[in-house]
Amino acid sequence: MKTVFSRFTLAIVMGCTLTMLANAQWRSSNMSYDYSAPSAPPIGENIFSPEVARVYVSAFIGANNNFSMGNFSFDCDCGWDGGFALDNIGALVGADITYAFSPSWAVMAKVMYDNKHFVDDFTRTLSTPIKLSNSVTVKPVEFEEEADVSLAYATVGLFMRWQPRLERWYVFAGPAAGFNISSSINHTQRIVTEELTFREILDTERTSKDASFPATDYRLEAMVGFGYDYIVRPRWYVNPEIRIGYPISTVSDDAEVTTIPPGYDSWDDWKVASFQISIGLKYEAF
Repeated sequence: MKTVFSRFTLAIVMGCTLTMLANAQWRSSNMSYDYSAPSAPPIGENIFSPEVARVYVSAFIGANNNFSMGNFSFDCDCGWDGGFALDNIGALVGADITYAFSPSWAVMAKVMYDNKHFVDDFTRTLSTPIKLSNSVTVKPVEFEEEADVSLAYATVGLFMRWQPRLERWYVFAGPAAGFNISSSINHTQRIVTEELTFREILDTERTSKDASFPATDYRLEAMVGFGYDYIVRPRWYVNPEIRIGYPISTVSDDAEVTTIPPGYDSWDDWKVASFQISIGLKYEAF
């Protein structure tokens, strides 16, 4: 009787032990960490949830190298019937807001102060009447001259931006409109030939034109650009950009401000293209 009871007890113990070992093996296999699974992304990686949009704001400063398309000329008392090949670097300051509605696509709006400043220096020799005592003779006189044109615009633009997923560089393109703030021209002449002065002022230098000219109220351009978001700390970026603006509309439609490029006889085709570079500080608002 004792032998039967002992065998029965041993069987129960062995059954419970096997059950406990099976449960432990099941828990171990289900709760162990899979080291082959991908690890968490490193700090600084761009992570974008498709369900959540992002809004960024930034401010920037820079410069634009301006190109006058066609020769620029104007009416002045200077005996000049040609045009000026005007180009120079102007100031640029502005701000933008970007609405990223997907991991790669965004809409970007820009507002900027855009100064398209032009300067042209040149030397020419003119046959000029010269008064000596009571006689007047015509002799060649050498002049140094400078044409200085200032165009300032408040420019707004709306662009589509594409940025590869998990990358920080992007490209964008879209239209921009510049609303004229100021438009002026200054043309100075200086006599290089010795012992001669302008008769009216008894000086070797004079201003032959210093006035505002009637620019159109706005100008249109198509713009493309490239940028990069360099992370400096969470939600903050340093943001360099390069932009190229190609003009669609003219600067002025007044007959006194003319462009006379070769092969054209119209005066209303003066346009301005620009190459812009800027650096900004961008913040991820939400």
